[in-house]
Amino acid sequence: MNSLLFLTLQTIIKALVGSLNYERIKALVTDTDATSLSGDDKRALVVQEARNVGLAVGYALLNLAIEVAVNSLRSRKS
Repeated sequence: MNSLLFLTLQTIIKALVGSLNYERIKALVTDTDATSLSGDDKRALVVQEARNVGLAVGYALLNLAIEVAVNSLRSRKS
């Protein structure tokens, strides 16, 4: 993959899931890659662990959306 395109993709992913969450997932991939599991088993293990990261990100985004909506409502009333 073109290195500029790859760096752009990484930046977009970090913006979507958060830099720390991306680094956690990257560490999962790195750690799993060092095992003797098959490619499918490695992916399944990473997906299982990354799902928790995804749930946390989704929950945080929902909370943010709620807070923005509440503040929007309050600012209209003021």
